[in-house]
Amino acid sequence: MGNCCAPGSGRGDGRGGAYVQMGAKAPSKAQQQQQAQTWSKTGIVGLRDQGIKELPTVLSDISDAVKVIDATNNRITALPAFLPSLANLQRLTLTNNLLTVLVPPGVCPGLISLKLLVLDDNQLGDLPDDIGALKRLERLSVSGNRLRTLPDSIGQLEALQSLVVSRNCLEQLPDSLAGCSRLEELDAQSNDLAVVPAALGGLKRLKALQLDNNRVFAVPSDLLYGCVALQTLSLHGCPIKPDELQETPGFKEFDERRKQKYDKVLAGGALLGARGLDEGVDREVSPPRPR
Repeated sequence: MGNCCAPGSGRGDGRGGAYVQMGAKAPSKAQQQQQAQTWSKTGIVGLRDQGIKELPTVLSDISDAVKVIDATNNRITALPAFLPSLANLQRLTLTNNLLTVLVPPGVCPGLISLKLLVLDDNQLGDLPDDIGALKRLERLSVSGNRLRTLPDSIGQLEALQSLVVSRNCLEQLPDSLAGCSRLEELDAQSNDLAVVPAALGGLKRLKALQLDNNRVFAVPSDLLYGCVALQTLSLHGCPIKPDELQETPGFKEFDERRKQKYDKVLAGGALLGARGLDEGVDREVSPPRPR
């Protein structure tokens, strides 16, 4: 159900230097110096749609000043060796590049200030075992990659509030996720999950669990009872039957929270749309897609 066998993005043949867009020219030395001065003053490194294959080495010269890097829509294949030296980096966005692994070794322990890491739509086959070293990380998004597993160390992300792992090839979620005590949102849509770990019931702050388009056929009672803040549970496109979900111990308590949420939405004057109160499951369950 994930995108493991999706064809390549076809963004060029890999020839040329760091600047590979048609007609793009590498900036002159004077332009590079001016750019570095601007980045140093603002702390914001904007590199969207530049056609680059690597992050500029000049960033190592202004490492203390860099707080934000956005290099969306490029052809970056690897992270630079100097990246761990950016100790004040708070936001790193590398959406839609060509990353297959997160190197160099030790990149995570070096990013001691990182709060947001977005790696959507790359070609990552795994996450590093030391990702748990990102102690201040609040949002991690790796949607649209080739992940089959998540490292157990992900449970060490004590500050994590949002985890997006949709559109991958995950066959299971690690029990260690229960260690992410501040997690409020878990989006694991469009994977190959059949089982929801009972250990997730330890996520007392979890508000939204998105599991659409998986192979989930049951939800553990421990999750419905234990996730006392859970208000959104979405299982559209899964083989789970509505009646079986409703008969699961703990569903009544979850359903009360869900209704309270929508009552507040209605009281605020918002419209729920044609579907009204979303049950979170499909009434007419389609057979699982062939794997």
